[in-house]
Amino acid sequence: MFAPVVLFVYNRKDLFLKTYNALKLCVDAKQTDLFIFSDGAKNKESELLVEDVRAELNRISNDCEFHSITIICSPVNKGLAKSIIEGVTQVITQYGRAIVLEDDCLPSPYLIKYMNSALDYYYEDKRIGSVAGYAEIIEIPKDYQSDIYLARRSCSWGWATWLDRWEKVDWKLQNVDKIFKNPRMIHRLNANGSDRLMRLYRQSKTDIQSWSICFGAYHVLNDLYVIYPRYSYIFSTGDDGSGVHTKKGEVTRQYDLSLAISNPKMEPIQYDARIQRRLKKRASTGFLSEMKRFFASVAIVLVSHFNKGQSE
Repeated sequence: MFAPVVLFVYNRKDLFLKTYNALKLCVDAKQTDLFIFSDGAKNKESELLVEDVRAELNRISNDCEFHSITIICSPVNKGLAKSIIEGVTQVITQYGRAIVLEDDCLPSPYLIKYMNSALDYYYEDKRIGSVAGYAEIIEIPKDYQSDIYLARRSCSWGWATWLDRWEKVDWKLQNVDKIFKNPRMIHRLNANGSDRLMRLYRQSKTDIQSWSICFGAYHVLNDLYVIYPRYSYIFSTGDDGSGVHTKKGEVTRQYDLSLAISNPKMEPIQYDARIQRRLKKRASTGFLSEMKRFFASVAIVLVSHFNKGQSE
């Protein structure tokens, strides 16, 4: 069974068309059902841009480049987090698995093939919480031979998962204190980068604005790994300042898609701590960030235990 591709778009017509046109060229696109979710305009300034995107959606609605195309347009603005949580849930409930992209995730021609291979092979491996399409540019150890590797940090730039994992995610972070009160859990979270702890803590104190930090917390709480490709199948085009969580020029983690492996080998695989350390260094921002992370960890543990004592 081919997993459906779920694509989320908003008001960036040019980026959407680049991603869509690249998806059409993917191996196995004609066997794939494509779902496109278009969010409603947030304000007057966005209305014309959203209308431009939807005009393109109407134009491509009868394309025969995919097995089917389903377009869902929201009459109101849901925001990125709610759009993704509700959209993925709708599709994954029907299919049992899904490949997810945003409009600035330019795919390699082999993305769909890679994702389906991983989803098929690792479905029964309950250590795996999701599959990443993007891979950071790091130096892989010379003696590491596999086409894929395991990591702790979940990916938001082209990813896939299964229904039995997705339906267990705590989107309201009701169990997040299990992380904040447990130094071992905090250590596991921080292994993903110095930004993780504070983002999760801020998220726990506000309404849901980031689906990805909740998804990442699910992996940490359940001791799950993410399958990453040795060479990225995603190139980010969202460094123009038009994204929700990036400023102009901020996204620099891009990749040469010609390196993507056309037929990656799926095999039993073990966690390599050397790769995780290099990923952590790549996702962190130096000594000051690490010190900030350390003191934040201590503060959050102390506050969590104090609150627990007060409630008792």
